[in-house]
Amino acid sequence: MNRNSTAQFWEQSWKSIDRERISSYAKNFDTKEDAIINFLKQQGSNHICDAGCGCGLYSLKLVRYGLSVSGFDIAEDAILLTKKLLSENGYPANGFKQADILSTGYADCCFDAVVARDVVDHMPIIHGIQAVKELSRIVRPGGCVVLTLDAADDEYESEPHEINENGDYLFIQGKWSGMVFHPYSPREIKKLTAGLNQKQLLSNNESFIVVLNK
Repeated sequence: MNRNSTAQFWEQSWKSIDRERISSYAKNFDTKEDAIINFLKQQGSNHICDAGCGCGLYSLKLVRYGLSVSGFDIAEDAILLTKKLLSENGYPANGFKQADILSTGYADCCFDAVVARDVVDHMPIIHGIQAVKELSRIVRPGGCVVLTLDAADDEYESEPHEINENGDYLFIQGKWSGMVFHPYSPREIKKLTAGLNQKQLLSNNESFIVVLNK
């Protein structure tokens, strides 16, 4: 599956989403400090890139903790939703743009940290490896890339899909038709971050991967 197909899936997904649902999610979104924000504060990170920001719910959470947040998504409609959500809540939204995670267009070392929540696992593993390298490029020395990865649950297994030779789930019918998912094993996480300084953290029952840029 090529990048154009992936972009088309996410563009259509965000174009067709119920806007009222997003407003409802924003009102009910858990605003308590989570493990990622706690880690970013410990690291002294201030300027954050929300990679694959979707409709902007997590960007909104980050700015509510006083962090300076920019971000991007492959889908233009997602960026429009993000800007609307932030503006409606009184926060600046001009730091968001449409971009591909494989080629973000940012300068080297321009962020303290990058957060990519459930993004890298929604692309073929060969693209995931490229994405982590690109995100590491845009983080300053001493900064970090924070990744969260979904596990394959009953819903992922039950929706119609094929599995290719790389272990990528290619959804071919139903509500996820056109989507890609890759469930990462511990061995594959090492492959994903090969050559980079990586560690896995668990806090408040939330597991995430941190790539440190030395």
